[in-house]
Amino acid sequence: MMQRTGRLAVVVLLAAGSAVLVPGRADALPTGAPRIGMVCNPGTVSGTTHTFNLVAKTGYIDTPDGNSVFMWSYANADAPDNGRFQSPGPVLCATQGETVVVHLTNNLAESTSIVFPGQDAQVTAAGGAAGLLTTEAAAATGTVTYTFTAGNPGTYLYESGSDIGKQLEMGLYGALIVRPATGANYAYGATTQFDASREYLLLLSEIDPDLHHAVETGGTYDVNSRRDRYFAVNGREFPDTIQDNGSALLPNQPYGSLVRIQPNSGTNPQPALVRMINAGALNHPFHPHGNHTTQIAQDGRPLSPGGGAASTEHFGETIASGQTQDFLLRWDDTDNWNPTTKPLPVPPPNYRNVFFKDSNTWYGGSPYLGYKGTLPTGVVSQNICGEWYFPWHSHALNEFANFDAGFGGMATLLRVDPPGGCFASSTSTNIVGGVLKGGAAGDLGIDDTKYFMVNPRTTTQTTSSTAGQTTIAVASAAGFPTSGPYYVRIDNEVLQVTGGQGTTTWTVTRGQLGTAAAPHASGATLTALATDWYAGFTGLPIGAQNLKVTYKGENCGTTTATTCTAISSNLPQQTVKICDWTIAGAAGCSTATSSGWVTLPPPPLQPQSVGSTDVSSTWTLPGSANAYVGTGANSGQVRVLVHTQRWTGPDPGTFSTWGNLMALVYDAP
Repeated sequence: MMQRTGRLAVVVLLAAGSAVLVPGRADALPTGAPRIGMVCNPGTVSGTTHTFNLVAKTGYIDTPDGNSVFMWSYANADAPDNGRFQSPGPVLCATQGETVVVHLTNNLAESTSIVFPGQDAQVTAAGGAAGLLTTEAAAATGTVTYTFTAGNPGTYLYESGSDIGKQLEMGLYGALIVRPATGANYAYGATTQFDASREYLLLLSEIDPDLHHAVETGGTYDVNSRRDRYFAVNGREFPDTIQDNGSALLPNQPYGSLVRIQPNSGTNPQPALVRMINAGALNHPFHPHGNHTTQIAQDGRPLSPGGGAASTEHFGETIASGQTQDFLLRWDDTDNWNPTTKPLPVPPPNYRNVFFKDSNTWYGGSPYLGYKGTLPTGVVSQNICGEWYFPWHSHALNEFANFDAGFGGMATLLRVDPPGGCFASSTSTNIVGGVLKGGAAGDLGIDDTKYFMVNPRTTTQTTSSTAGQTTIAVASAAGFPTSGPYYVRIDNEVLQVTGGQGTTTWTVTRGQLGTAAAPHASGATLTALATDWYAGFTGLPIGAQNLKVTYKGENCGTTTATTCTAISSNLPQQTVKICDWTIAGAAGCSTATSSGWVTLPPPPLQPQSVGSTDVSSTWTLPGSANAYVGTGANSGQVRVLVHTQRWTGPDPGTFSTWGNLMALVYDAP
């Protein structure tokens, strides 16, 4: 594809647009689409043929200054919304070597078409009529089908090939992504591997609302007098650009453009991939703050086709009209500044010297990544857990505006989260089966020498019992499970409680787990063979994603020692669970046996054998975390329960549970 500095401008008589659509809530995103990052239209795959169905139609977009603009665009006829208007057109993603078939239906009042710049293979067309550049679909429900082989991986533009000075300005364009056959986590060859969960598209465009109004009303307009007033990224202007994909605030503009990464490290080695396309008629100098980008390709062709090192670093790049560019982006926390272990060599500025516009800021009050500092009274912080935000915007300042009012327009943000994601430590604990031996919730906040210690619950027998007796009276059932069977030890006998849970009269099965039934005196101690406690977390935002739970702890052989007595055999079995608030709400997680506790998924497999050496495990919860973050009266709460038991023979002896660390990591919205 040749680099273009502008498109031909001509004086035209603008035909009236087709029937105006009433703006409404459109669900143009496929099921399971990410809230942040590039969203592919899946189309339909049959063998090696990938088919997409598009429809050209009219609609409106919203701008941050309260205006709306009449637009044309390609809609996804396969979407759940049955092809309602969206701007820009859907992102078409195919794999190298596939036969790509694009069916176009035209609902506009004039002929239109699609061209696919940068494709080496011949594009054939069926139906329609010959136009200047390609076969066109006739006005008002005309159709045409385009077919080509996706030969070279890369980032491409698809756009109208009809009356381009008008139709591209009106919005008939979208992104075509061809992934290499080597895998979806490569942009091109082996040297272009990236984190597949960090793939972003920034499609630049501009709008002259006067031209769009002329099209809407059937008026005339001299294209040579164009004056663009809105400058968009993915069909939105800042600050709308940082809203999530599919935001209900922007029903016809489904794609956000927030770029979100974490520092690269041993656990996060791969960079993000940023695909840039300029669908507009102007060149745009687009400039990221906070770090350089590494350009690896232009116009769908790698700079190092043989795998060499021709890629270049950029701190801003002018992307020409019709051009595409691909960048790898990494952010290295080289200095690792930390307020405790490695403070800044000079005192940071006092927050009172920082200007906060409209009591709304992306500054967390702290210069350290991962830490929230003090903010002035009344300031509403967009900073959730100490992440940093950097502008990424056009350096042509007239484009960094909404109808000449800054700051807005062609801009988005680069968000750098703390390593691993946002971190949360427990703020409370609740023992639902046991008794506190020592420690507090704060001891679970850091991996150190302090422990939160829980002994099994004990009670006493209020009367003597014989070897054959199947009911016993106890002084208190507090701290023992209120439902389901469980085991207790009395002297050298293990009994299973099968009835009367939660009362002081228990029905029991005698001589369990290899022990023998025997008489026991009044006042004999009954000890549970399990402990249950949960850690509570607060302040997690609704919409948190990629929730991970970490627990580190051990079990010790006595309930009295101040040091951990080693358990050499028959290790306690430990299961870590999380509260699913959608199962009976708070009541579903009020006791150790409530229905709302769900076992965290492998790996590792549970239960685990955990003895007197600390065992650390991290579980990743699949899908959205919404079920595990409370709402209403439990807003922002997460509960994680640790159930430990030693119910197996031949030595189901007592023990105590020692928790060292309980933490959550998540991606906040």
